[in-house]
Amino acid sequence: MRVSICLLLAGCLYAQPTPEAQVRHLMADFLTAFNNLDWQTFRQCWVASPVVFFPSVVQPTGKRTEDAAAFEDVWHRQFELIRNNAAGRGVTKAPFQDIQPKDLRIDFPSPSIAVVTFHLGPTNNVLGRRMFVLAKTEAGWKITHLHASNLSLSPPN
Repeated sequence: MRVSICLLLAGCLYAQPTPEAQVRHLMADFLTAFNNLDWQTFRQCWVASPVVFFPSVVQPTGKRTEDAAAFEDVWHRQFELIRNNAAGRGVTKAPFQDIQPKDLRIDFPSPSIAVVTFHLGPTNNVLGRRMFVLAKTEAGWKITHLHASNLSLSPPN
């Protein structure tokens, strides 16, 4: 009996997803929700008041969003812009875009913090660079910070 209980407990411990697997799962949920413009699932990937630096036209000042209201306002505008661009290409249902991270890397500076980096493209001679900071919360891993930047691959004139 004692041996079977130990084996059962060992099996349960082995079946637990690793922190890296949990982070990969969150990032997959985030990307699927973002590609599909699924606001509810997308928002659940984030902490209540995340910090975000956007490289896009929805936040042209380059300033960061650092409270829930600003975060939601900017992302709602970004979703609308993506949906309108997709409609211009004849896409009227999900997925509205196809974000494919390249060279994804996950680092753990501490057991409860993960840093995820990857790049996008290049598209139109622009390389998108993304860095996410995730924190392990009582509700699981959540995105706390996103820094998005775009790098022109064209030499300056």
